[in-house]
Amino acid sequence: MTSSMRMMDILRKSLANDRFEHLVFVYGTLKKTQPNHPVLLEGKNGQAKFVCKGQTLNRWPMVIASQYNIPYLLNKSETGHKIQGEIYAVDAEMLKFLDEFEGHPTYYTRRQTPVSTVEHGTIEPWIYFLNEYKPEMLTLPMYADYDSYGQHGLRYVERCDRQGHNANYGHTEKSQFFIDSFSEQTNCMDDI
Repeated sequence: MTSSMRMMDILRKSLANDRFEHLVFVYGTLKKTQPNHPVLLEGKNGQAKFVCKGQTLNRWPMVIASQYNIPYLLNKSETGHKIQGEIYAVDAEMLKFLDEFEGHPTYYTRRQTPVSTVEHGTIEPWIYFLNEYKPEMLTLPMYADYDSYGQHGLRYVERCDRQGHNANYGHTEKSQFFIDSFSEQTNCMDDI
């Protein structure tokens, strides 16, 4: 058993009494102070508990794309930066909700990826990656730490504020379908 697996096992056991079975690394709009963070706090979506901050061991390209300024972590290792984010322990219900929220497995793909933490060493939480994207996305500015309100000036457009069903999202047809169908289900973050 590797030290990473031992740390994951210890962390899971310490959270077991609280029903938290999974660890998820969030890097974009789900982080604290970001527009979609409230979905992690809504009890009707399942349970989530902040564990610690972390940074991916590998470099990844995180870009802001589409007319809605969505942060995407592109599945192309060793390109871009080590990504800063937050790790949450979640129960099975919250993981299911996040899978639906992120469109896993048709839009984003969730996979366990090594993340370095001060508190728990290296662990392997779930991370959502965009597998299918236009090559031009790799020419966009890449970020290590996402903030919707950052100096880049590309503020995330919340689902309740989006207009139209045929917008150019900048990645794939499959993701176009997912965003349209999810937007129809959720009118605003306050309703989630």
